[in-house]
Amino acid sequence: MEIGDWRATQGLNGLYRDIRKLDLEPAVAELDAFGFTVVPDALPIELVDRCRDAILRTGVERFGTRLELESESTHVGWKGLFYLLAADRAFEEVVLNERVLALVTYMLGPGCLLSSIVSHVKGPGGDEIHLHADNTVPAPFASYAHVANVNYALTDYTRAAGALAMVPGSHRLARQPNAAESRLDGDAGNPDAIPIEIPAGSAVVWHGNTWHGSYVRQIPGLRINLATFFVRPHMALQEDYRRHVPDIVARYGAGSRLARLMGADNLAGWLEDGPDMKKLAAAGAGRAA
Repeated sequence: MEIGDWRATQGLNGLYRDIRKLDLEPAVAELDAFGFTVVPDALPIELVDRCRDAILRTGVERFGTRLELESESTHVGWKGLFYLLAADRAFEEVVLNERVLALVTYMLGPGCLLSSIVSHVKGPGGDEIHLHADNTVPAPFASYAHVANVNYALTDYTRAAGALAMVPGSHRLARQPNAAESRLDGDAGNPDAIPIEIPAGSAVVWHGNTWHGSYVRQIPGLRINLATFFVRPHMALQEDYRRHVPDIVARYGAGSRLARLMGADNLAGWLEDGPDMKKLAAAGAGRAA
């Protein structure tokens, strides 16, 4: 059907037209039905390489250990590289990925904010990341998403390589898994969990209620990802980007999507002068974060 400028869905009409234009209607259906979807070729290989190189460089600086992408490494298990947005301009391009951002906006609304951008650098051994939901509100969860996650594969994902795991349909359970349900590896692992085996450059997008984790890497080398985490504007942010907002505004413009994702239009955090009344009026009209 043709999507009109219907008053009852005025915040959705244009977004859904964009989703249709980007051939994302099947992805939206999968998000609603299963709680996650895979976007193939979400990143061009050139950008995958730049992100991976930046992560390896930053990892050596922060971990103080040798990182080998495809052979034996001193890196065991997984470690998180946090606050990557300012580490390389490549990460700004990832955050603004048009197709993925359209799906995030569908789940969280146009005022959504970037909460964190992290890489989980995983070598052989160590511990699994148990199944969990990213939603931090008390159960029962709302059926709509408070938060949404995007996991970009910067190396190929297989189960032996330490792939991401998902429990399809778990977003409908509206709660965290219990201790028994959260296990992945071994005979007692959750039988409903599936490995997400995808090539580098793909993105996995999921609803904040969906149970997910990752398997232990069983082969030499590293599994590298980039996780961009988004929240509705009433949620607390994991990483504070405020000191970088002026630089982003200078490069992209005050009304740019990246500036808004970083909270440039966010009303919270005022001092003695109170809130910016222009932003308050724009928020009331549904235009600001």
